[in-house]
Amino acid sequence: MPIGPYVAARELTGQRPPGAVRTLRATDRLTGMPVLLHVLPHAVPLPELPHHPALLSPSEGGIAGDTAYVVTELPPHAHPVTDPLRAARGALAGLAALHAAGLTHGGIDLPQLWEVNGRVSLAGAGLPWEGERSPAADLRDLMSTLEALGGVPPALRAAPSDASARDLLARLDAPETPEKPLETSGASPPREQAREGSEPAPEPPPAAETVSFAVPGGEDTPPQTKAGRVPPRRVSGDPVRIAWNPDGTRRVVKPDREARSAPRRAPGGLLPVLALVLLLLLAAALWVWRTVATPQRSTAGAAVAAQSCCDVRFTVQGDATVPVRLSLITAPEGVQVNPDAVLGRAPGTVRLPKPGTYTLRVAAEGYTPGTVTVTVPTAVPVQIALTP
Repeated sequence: MPIGPYVAARELTGQRPPGAVRTLRATDRLTGMPVLLHVLPHAVPLPELPHHPALLSPSEGGIAGDTAYVVTELPPHAHPVTDPLRAARGALAGLAALHAAGLTHGGIDLPQLWEVNGRVSLAGAGLPWEGERSPAADLRDLMSTLEALGGVPPALRAAPSDASARDLLARLDAPETPEKPLETSGASPPREQAREGSEPAPEPPPAAETVSFAVPGGEDTPPQTKAGRVPPRRVSGDPVRIAWNPDGTRRVVKPDREARSAPRRAPGGLLPVLALVLLLLLAAALWVWRTVATPQRSTAGAAVAAQSCCDVRFTVQGDATVPVRLSLITAPEGVQVNPDAVLGRAPGTVRLPKPGTYTLRVAAEGYTPGTVTVTVPTAVPVQIALTP
């Protein structure tokens, strides 16, 4: 259904009595961009709303035959809200801004809540709705809408009846109180109890013992015994050493062989110092490398970004012989806006000053002017449809 330069795609509010505000999702015939169309019972001036990211303000209004309407541009990829918690947070933020400015909404329902990249914004504020116009009525309408969406978030269910939108938003953002840990009785832990009731651990085996003896002149020496040990066999000649292992076995060790086979160990305190020095050297080398390499990468990255950023290609669908003029309406902070200056023409490529979101006015001779929103950098061409 055409309404002015827009084509209504879907009725969002269902059946409404005559004279009620209706909400439709529509498409701009000139730019092909999605918009939100509010059909009004009578013409009204555009509402002046506070600038807040949680509020979607109307961009223009008009009259087509007997139909008065206002248009709200939807951001790219906007879709109706589906999560009650995100819907509550975005709607309460928008209502807090409205109520702080002395304004009310009057018609909160699901078609007025739109989600973009995880954030929810509120549309339809300042229009001639039929409902009661008060902050309390706005909050009641919001709770009914959240209930229909899937349920009121738990943090808002026990809120006092006189709470404001800012109070409810604070309750929603407050961290949950952690549960207290269970108190333990004075009894000793099970591990200690088990340790007390168990038998004492067996003592570790004794360290290796060494028994040395010699037989001068090759004479036999009677065997020497120790308690619990097997006496060594009788030997003659050079002195020998018998070492006892921890498991109770014995072994014969010659002094010269033991001295040769004993590994040399580095001093105990030297290895940590060497490791620390090596670590410091590696850290210093890494710091020097990053100090030299980072400015070069940053400069190269900035140069590439400056060359590749902000060129937007516009195409024209329809009568390509009619020149289309593009002028700047809104721009990111720091960019000078002159609506009377022609920024460029379509079809063609237009260079925008810096990354961000821009709103351009599209004008062509013989066609109703429109607007288009562009977020740069982008590689997707913007199509402008010229239809009679």
